[in-house]
Amino acid sequence: MKRFLVCLAVFGALLGAVFWHGIAAADDQAPMTEAHITRIRSNCIDAQATLYRLHASDALQRVNQGQLYESISTKLMAPFDSRVALARLDGATLVSLATTYDQQLTAFRTNYQLYEEGMSNLLAMNCTNQPVAFYDAVADVRTKRQAVHDNVVSLQKTIQDYQNAFESFAKRFEAEK
Repeated sequence: MKRFLVCLAVFGALLGAVFWHGIAAADDQAPMTEAHITRIRSNCIDAQATLYRLHASDALQRVNQGQLYESISTKLMAPFDSRVALARLDGATLVSLATTYDQQLTAFRTNYQLYEEGMSNLLAMNCTNQPVAFYDAVADVRTKRQAVHDNVVSLQKTIQDYQNAFESFAKRFEAEK
């Protein structure tokens, strides 16, 4: 998780420094000046090298995080919730959180796929010949990467909420014994 956040920060800082202009100007539809275009062209090789490293790092991180998130759902939450239901105990909060978690996991997968497609398209661009399109694609990929980050944050929060609900359930269960 920390590595993902560090990569996100480095990605944002690097591209913000390289492309001085920032996303806000792109949103305002301010025309790119020749100086901006020249700056993009002159930093093209460095930006692409950084994007390739980020892409490789993100792919590894996604596989590891994805497997972990999937395991939490299929090997922890679902079996426990099933046992609670079979024992006819009140586990409504746990089931609700597990359902929320599964929905968030689906959103994570979808948003990561969109990010991956955007990044692949970005890496295929020639920023020397297409500096404006490259800049726009970087802004798009940055937005998609932020969506993935937001999914990770919400998954982590739901995991923590599930843990808290589990601990509360365990205390109630022990008190009823």
